[in-house]
Amino acid sequence: MKRIAIFSLAAASLIAVSCKKILDPDTPSSFTQEYIFSNESDASKAVSSIYALFNQDAFTSRVSNNFTGNTDIEGGGVSGSPDNSRRDIWSFECTPANGDLLTVWNNAYNAINRANECIEGIDASVIAGNRMMKQLKGEALTLRAIWYYLLMNHWGDVPFKTTPTKAGDEFYLPRTGRDTILTHLINDLKTAETDMLWASDLDFGIERINREYVIGMISRLALMRGGYWLYPDMTMQRKADYLEYYTIANTYAKKLVEIKPRELGDYGTVFMNENKYVKPANGDVLYEVAFHPGFGDVAWCNGVRVDGGTHPFGSGSNYLSFPISYYHSFDTLDMRLPVTCVIIYYDNTLKQVPTGTGAIAPGKWDRRLVPTALGAASAKGTGINWPMMRYADVLLMLAESENELNGPNEVAKDALRKVRRRAFASSLWADKVEGYLAVAAAGKTQFFNAIVDERAWEFGGECLRKYDLERWNLMGKKVAETRNTLTQMGIDGVAGTGTYAHLPDYMYYKVNPDNTITWLNKYRRVAVAPPVVNVPNPGDNPTGYLRVSWTRSMYNTTTSGPADYILRQWRGYPDNTGTTPLRYILPIHNSVVSSSLGVLQQQYGY
Repeated sequence: MKRIAIFSLAAASLIAVSCKKILDPDTPSSFTQEYIFSNESDASKAVSSIYALFNQDAFTSRVSNNFTGNTDIEGGGVSGSPDNSRRDIWSFECTPANGDLLTVWNNAYNAINRANECIEGIDASVIAGNRMMKQLKGEALTLRAIWYYLLMNHWGDVPFKTTPTKAGDEFYLPRTGRDTILTHLINDLKTAETDMLWASDLDFGIERINREYVIGMISRLALMRGGYWLYPDMTMQRKADYLEYYTIANTYAKKLVEIKPRELGDYGTVFMNENKYVKPANGDVLYEVAFHPGFGDVAWCNGVRVDGGTHPFGSGSNYLSFPISYYHSFDTLDMRLPVTCVIIYYDNTLKQVPTGTGAIAPGKWDRRLVPTALGAASAKGTGINWPMMRYADVLLMLAESENELNGPNEVAKDALRKVRRRAFASSLWADKVEGYLAVAAAGKTQFFNAIVDERAWEFGGECLRKYDLERWNLMGKKVAETRNTLTQMGIDGVAGTGTYAHLPDYMYYKVNPDNTITWLNKYRRVAVAPPVVNVPNPGDNPTGYLRVSWTRSMYNTTTSGPADYILRQWRGYPDNTGTTPLRYILPIHNSVVSSSLGVLQQQYGY
């Protein structure tokens, strides 16, 4: 019979930390809990056993990536009909038999139980008051909070346990309300925060839970607690005390900005550092999940596509791509656009090939760029770290919470200003930053909408959007808007008139001698179509351009309707008005329900 998160620290702790990364485990040994937490070294190894569960598929490709689509900016390709795979999660058609549900659920509660064991062990330790033991307890509390945060975003109210599972315990726990869980987690982290060390004072730096991340996590949890939730009766509501939690979010975001400020460096460098295994403290990334080479799926299922061949870089693809509506939502002078959205991939000879409209990739992570080539046979296990929170996120949480509490005042504007200044060359700040802010700050609603847009542009591919849309009560609205926009793009692309007729109906390009691509029109329709190879007849224009269908690919000329891509991506949510709450909550796996002896039941119509 399946039980929630049963794991004995005495039998399976002391996972050693390598000299390189905190997630690199050694062979477990058997010790008593009293011994494990009697010294800082072994206690640290025990806490590392919690981190180690980030190394499982449940996190590397499932909950950090696959579970976060499909939204208005990130989406995986959906099959022609439900297939009981990750694609059903993307299309909002998941059933309780989907195996990924059980994989993530079990891993999450395993991590939570390990955290509970560490917290209990540290509290009982004779050296519990030591600075490093307080740091370790804070790490365990925060890791527990991360997993509950993920569980609640995907399953709503879930079983909640803060003590380790032991023989004789009641294993079959009912759901606890999200408000209760979130309030508990927030209070945990508020208590722990002042005892935590800054990343610059820790071995492993931003690869380890640190004080700046905990401050940011308090804000993130508080915004979830103050946001909207989908209830089992399929209504979206938020609690009457929501402003109390916006105040907490505001207080802690402001705290980090005031006591540990930092400049936002070059946007592309943030992700190049991850590709190059560079981990600067006091930079944009506050905490990133560490993956030793041989572990992790970044740039295998999320990043630039590279087809396997005889070259030394192996193979990788991207599960969640960007719709063209997201690509064209950027200002073309926004320096985040070419970093975020890549419209080429590399074939098995490393020749650049257009992605087409259904596979615009997150360009932030690229397996070709790691310090030592991964090998021709490599796929998973790139060793590229995954960012869990950036300073830019804290700035935008500050701007959002300040606006909610006090309107678009100077504090809110300045936080947004810092993010937009990095996005544009300084010569453009008068227009793209100050002019933009003047319009956005005309009212509270306008400024909120600016935050909604900015978070899309800033965090594309980082798989945060679903959680934002949930708490804003915008999930259904944004899905419907995207579907309707793509449909109209297809109509206008074929007709040559209308709102989106200025966008490329085709993108024209040439392949250079070095196998790179030069584009003629990445952002606008050409006034006059150039000569195209083999058009209108085979053999015509041998030195002309090649082309890829762009907006017109969103239109099915056979059916005179939307392309299959549009019809499939969000198939489980057919409301084109966006007014019906979208069922983003997942079912609990059948086996968990059946083994709970009636304690857990499906909700939300599953």
